This record gives sequence, structure tokens and C-alpha cells, in this order.
Amino acid sequence: MKQIKLIATLLTVAVLATACSSVPEQKAAAPAPAEKPAADAAAIAKAVKVALDADATLKAFDLKVTGANDKKNPSKVDVTIDGSVDSGEQMAQAGMIAEQVKGVQYVFNNIMPKN
Repeated sequence: MKQIKLIATLLTVAVLATACSSVPEQKAAAPAPAEKPAADAAAIAKAVKVALDADATLKAFDLKVTGANDKKNPSKVDVTIDGSVDSGEQMAQAGMIAEQVKGVQYVFNNIMPKN
């Protein structure tokens, strides 16, 4: 009787040891991807202002440009252009120039055409 209990105990231990050894090891979680550094909103706004002032038809207007990092993606900058111009075409032209500056994600074109 003692032998049967001993064999049953050893068999139970062997089954448990086998079951525990067959559980796959969990791998360590991969490190989170590094966030891109925040873009320099002031520098990008200045670049937009330089690009607008380089345009012969827009240079005459005192357009103000501000920039802010996007809250969801700080490596991108949203710029806002304020001021007034003579026509809707000039307003559209300013927006298109601003969109082409590297680092600009979105342009808030608050320019008011006089006509």
C-alpha cells in the first residue's frame, strides 16, 4: 500500500513538473518606440514668414505667422497666418506657400481679402 501511495505521489510530481516545463516562457515586452522630438514651432513659423516675404505680391502686406506643435504629434507644426491682402487669390497664394514649407502640417489661413 505504501508503494502505491509513493508511486502515485511520484507520478503526480512528474506530471506537474512536465506541465510546468511545457508553459512557454514569456518574452520581455519590446521597448516603446521613441517619440520623435518636438519640432521647433517658432523656427518653422519664421521660415513660413520668410517664404511669404520672398513672394513679390505678398511682401507688401504685413502678414503675421505663428506656429504651434500639434498636440497629437509634436514633431509636426500647425501655422496660423493673420492679416489682410487685396484679393482672394493672394490669400490662397499665401496658404499654398505656407503649406510647402518643410515641417508644416496644417495652415490656418486667417487672412482677410479686402475685395
